[in-house]
Amino acid sequence: MDGRRRLRAARRRVPLRAVARRVRAHAPSLLLAASAAGLAFLVAGLLFGPENSVFAPIAAVVSTGLAAGQRVRRASEISVGVVVGLAAADLLSRWLGVGTFQLTLAVLVAMTIAVAARPSGLMANQAAVAAVVVMALAPYLDASAWVRLGDALVGGVVAVVLNAVASPDPYRLARGITASVLGRLADALRKAARAVETGSLAMAEEALEDMNDLDDARSEIREALAATRERLAWRQVERRERHFAVRTVTAVASRVVIMLSTGRALCRAAANLVRHRATDDGEPAVTSGHVQALQEVVRAVEELQRWVTGHADADDVRTWALRAATTSSSLLPGSHASAVLVGQVRSAAVDLLRATGATQPEAVTAVEDAAGRADRLGG
Repeated sequence: MDGRRRLRAARRRVPLRAVARRVRAHAPSLLLAASAAGLAFLVAGLLFGPENSVFAPIAAVVSTGLAAGQRVRRASEISVGVVVGLAAADLLSRWLGVGTFQLTLAVLVAMTIAVAARPSGLMANQAAVAAVVVMALAPYLDASAWVRLGDALVGGVVAVVLNAVASPDPYRLARGITASVLGRLADALRKAARAVETGSLAMAEEALEDMNDLDDARSEIREALAATRERLAWRQVERRERHFAVRTVTAVASRVVIMLSTGRALCRAAANLVRHRATDDGEPAVTSGHVQALQEVVRAVEELQRWVTGHADADDVRTWALRAATTSSSLLPGSHASAVLVGQVRSAAVDLLRATGATQPEAVTAVEDAAGRADRLGG
């Protein structure tokens, strides 16, 4: 009962930790978006008057947004979308008046023009929003079409300028998220190793819950890497200086999805081994070798985390990954639950080698040279 209560308590804590991590990770972007809205409203108010500063803060907020990636392209697409929507709605409101039919037609025309210019959902949606706002507010706005257009452009320009001079470093964000994910992966695997050592099924299931909590990190890493590539494309000097570092983070981040899948399978195999601690003939299925192999995988993940942050060498990752594969492979033959765990440890070793830059054939060959071929173990 104590184990079940502990697991339920851990499940309640996980969402709160996840929310705190998300807010902390996006805090710079939140501040940037708020600053862009305020500055755009201020500039547009000085140019056109506060009563006409409607589109500037909207365009600025949407241009910055929450996602870290592709800021410059997005700001440009939104600015074009606003222009298209404004022009279409303004012309139609002058020719046909304002009403339900006119609003529907304005949205259709604005989105059609946007899609014809570029197949971007963001630009088309912004064109539609601008058209709706113009049609809805047209009876209450005395500003000319040129003032509305200038108002929207102010928001786009403010967003682009702020992104260029004050946006958070996307590479640092990508590296931080990747290192954090690896640290949490190591914690979950360490918990699985402890569960095997102590025979705690509740702890093994808690490790599985920890792995499930890592699912939301994949898209965050992809977005941060997209932002890094865009930033380096605009800053050639920084690109040369950070080429190796970005390549390191990219190599690891590109393997995160597979590593998390393997880690989940490894935790599941550990739970299964705990559940069936004895073989059919009564012999213990769990040995110190199982615990050691899992601990060596944890050490390899920790070294990979340190490598991403520039505090370790890739050879350290490879050494511990191959050591884990060798230790686990020496456990065969054994129970079916043990064999499954051995297979997952070997898969984790291949993933870790791939994360350091090895190709799939190179990683498999290295594991087989160190730990033997999978089809000949225990023969």
